[in-house]
Amino acid sequence: MVGQTLTKIRKQIERRAVDDGQYVVLCGRTGERIVPLDGHRFPDRETAAEAARFAEQYRAALRRYDPQVPCYDPIVCEVPALEQSPSPHEKESTKWAFPPAPALPGRKSGRIEFCHQVAGAVFETLSNMGYEKVERAVMDAYFEAAETIPSRDTLCLRLLEQMAIELDARLSNTQQASVLVQASSQLPAPSAQDSALTAAFDRLEAIGLLDSYSTSPWIVDPVGGERQCHVSVTDYALEPVDAAIPTLPISVDLLRRQPEMTLDVSAVTRINAESWQFTLTADSDAEPVGLTTAPFTENP
Repeated sequence: MVGQTLTKIRKQIERRAVDDGQYVVLCGRTGERIVPLDGHRFPDRETAAEAARFAEQYRAALRRYDPQVPCYDPIVCEVPALEQSPSPHEKESTKWAFPPAPALPGRKSGRIEFCHQVAGAVFETLSNMGYEKVERAVMDAYFEAAETIPSRDTLCLRLLEQMAIELDARLSNTQQASVLVQASSQLPAPSAQDSALTAAFDRLEAIGLLDSYSTSPWIVDPVGGERQCHVSVTDYALEPVDAAIPTLPISVDLLRRQPEMTLDVSAVTRINAESWQFTLTADSDAEPVGLTTAPFTENP
């Protein structure tokens, strides 16, 4: 039951963080900023140390599902020692107790964290709703993959793919929608945006689940009367399986931003080896489709 645990731990950390805090937490061995503390500042050393303990609990929970989640040695550092620019006469000195932390690959780091958030929330929801067989099937496939895939980045993508496949194979479309609505409610609340669709794909692009995207205007389908939009995507990170493409992260992030509306992935076309076109449908009275995986056709 990782999802709710992760959510509660994050809230404990966020309650202790302040915008103008003078202390942050880094790994003492590598200088890396530690998820889920990255981006947070704290008012004093004691509060930062308390947040570090919550972060260790968070990562221990993640490790239940991903044994390769790295271990860190958290230390509390004062922000000025990390972020101030040295004056010319200081550049060659050894005054700084802690040099600036090395930059992490932002897209890859964000992608791993996003995958863990989505997977944890879905696992928690499956457990709460009594879908233990589905949860177990996902975990069995994941652990099998973990034995042969050394890359954490690749492994977290395989986890989402396998989760999408098992949800689609073992739950009805309506059950899938119920699970994803509940799971999305456990994720961090989004900031206000003019367009949930644009905000969701901006997020997926920023963390590297896709390289770029473009959207068409919404139109009304002349046959069914539903509103439809085409989203063209390049270099989608998830791999197709048995003529279907996993759509789980798209659906979850859209539901996180507009839980009152389920957007079906009603059609998918593979344009070429790097490009896809997703057709999203709103206002449908039919059973939801394409929320976890969607069959695709090849561009003629």
